[in-house]
Amino acid sequence: MFKINPPPIDAKASNKPASVRRRRAAALAATALASAPAPLAAAENYEFRIEGAPAELAERLAQISQLALEKRRYPTAAAVRRAGQQDARAIENALRSSGYYRASARLELGESDEPDGKLSATVRADPGPLFAINEHIVVFLDDGPEDRPRGAGALGLDLAPDSSGAALAAAGTRLIEAYWNAGYPQARSVSRRVEVLPPDETGAARARAIYEVESGPRARFGELEVSGARRTSETFLGKLTEWREGELFDRAKLIAYQDRLIATNIFESVDVAPGVLDEGGAAPVIVDLEERKPRTFGVGVSFSTVEGLGGRLFLEYRNVLGAGETARFDIAATEIAQEAQLTFNKPFPRLPGEAFASVGFTNETTAAFDARTVSASAGLAKRWLDGRLQTRAGLGFETTRLETADTDERNYFVSLPLSVIWDNEDDPLALTRGARASVSLTPFVGSAAFTQVDIAARSRRNFGENDKYTFAGRIRLGSVFGASFENIPQNRRLFSGGGSSVRGFDFQAVGPLDDDGAPTGGRSVIEAALEARMKVAANIQAAAFIDAGSVSERAAWDFGGDYFVGVGGGARYLSPIGPLRVDFALPLERRSSDRAWQLYISIGQPF
Repeated sequence: MFKINPPPIDAKASNKPASVRRRRAAALAATALASAPAPLAAAENYEFRIEGAPAELAERLAQISQLALEKRRYPTAAAVRRAGQQDARAIENALRSSGYYRASARLELGESDEPDGKLSATVRADPGPLFAINEHIVVFLDDGPEDRPRGAGALGLDLAPDSSGAALAAAGTRLIEAYWNAGYPQARSVSRRVEVLPPDETGAARARAIYEVESGPRARFGELEVSGARRTSETFLGKLTEWREGELFDRAKLIAYQDRLIATNIFESVDVAPGVLDEGGAAPVIVDLEERKPRTFGVGVSFSTVEGLGGRLFLEYRNVLGAGETARFDIAATEIAQEAQLTFNKPFPRLPGEAFASVGFTNETTAAFDARTVSASAGLAKRWLDGRLQTRAGLGFETTRLETADTDERNYFVSLPLSVIWDNEDDPLALTRGARASVSLTPFVGSAAFTQVDIAARSRRNFGENDKYTFAGRIRLGSVFGASFENIPQNRRLFSGGGSSVRGFDFQAVGPLDDDGAPTGGRSVIEAALEARMKVAANIQAAAFIDAGSVSERAAWDFGGDYFVGVGGGARYLSPIGPLRVDFALPLERRSSDRAWQLYISIGQPF
């Protein structure tokens, strides 16, 4: 809207008739309108485009454009021009931050070629060449040791030639972390810049990145200063360190120490940081801890048509003696088996590993046998490869009162269990990622002499948006050799069938049966299972599965033997305490002794 101010009233003209004055005012107004600048065209509808930009940056540049993101917000061509000029500057800066250091951009306004008469706004970009960083140079802004590393090469870093701002920021971070790991805990980045170099002999555009750094003095590890350790022994905390006092400071070891403290599972929070250097150049390690409550109590329930109603109760006491020890008491019961077990673990950080010991009692009442077993064992475990690989060796003793249709006896065994376990699973209860594989060899001597081998593996793979789909699988191979089938006690034979092995069949029912329909077990077992899961809601999965198993009286695995197959489906509710699972399974090629279907309800994924 344009406002036109009327001219001042002429005193002499004021005496003229009103009609004359009105005609004169109208004429003056018309003259003023004719000489006033025309209003700019309205621009509620306009066309906008970016031309000349590299294709890989087109989407990013459109996201920083006001005209692209706020279409129809500008009422005049002048408003479009202002927004477009800001867009041109932003696009030019974005191109330069992406490694096009000589980029330019300008706004062009005009009329659209379309008959609707829209305004045309174009940001025309000239990116120029994409530069490569062929040098990463460190410039120190403080006084420090003459022999401190002066650049990426001296720090053992191989920095990429990527010239984008994100890549240079990442390179700067890696440089500072390398100085921290090289004994400079106070190192910090001040600024960075890029200098354009003349093209090389091939004409390629080159540049060098310059990082301005304050390294601070070189430091050594000082004393451990701990706060918040009320029940935990500081001697134990010192054994978890990966350095010795006086050793050159290395931040990577500091992080590894913090990870070790967290892995003890006895602290609610852990903070580890270097302190202020003393006059001798030693940096104390400040450890601030908050201990967890020492006791954990848990319960669980399950139900299946195979084992009936089941329950589990455990009580765990952490940091029993102040050095990370744990003591745990477990009670589990179903209609088939009842078990009580006490375990104790003592960590040895320097190994790294732990000593373990357990005593237990088990009462089993199955279709194959009745057994009451008392057992005790102890051993040593060592961790490798950041804890993903574990080796275990132990010594065990057990005695069993065994009753079958034909026998009533007591047997005694001493065993030497040996095992190797690979485990990078994320959550033992939820089992969403990772894999677990184990191989165990256990010789037994006593009432009979034989050796048992067990091989097991399980894994899962997620795919689709937000891990909508999951394929999971497991396999188990077991064998008992060194004694005839008849000389192996029934509670030491191998069985299959039930909710944790082959769903769709009764407990231990996979394999040969005697004349009364009772399972006889075998000297070898093969099991395999596949399960497909799909999220049908945020916290609900549908599942379909197929399980298979074979039991043979031969010690050697018979992969071409008779397999018992169960199929079914189910649902999982992904609760905060773990998946609540319901499975329904049917046996294929059902025998007269097999039930028509089985139902399983429990907590946790099957594998």
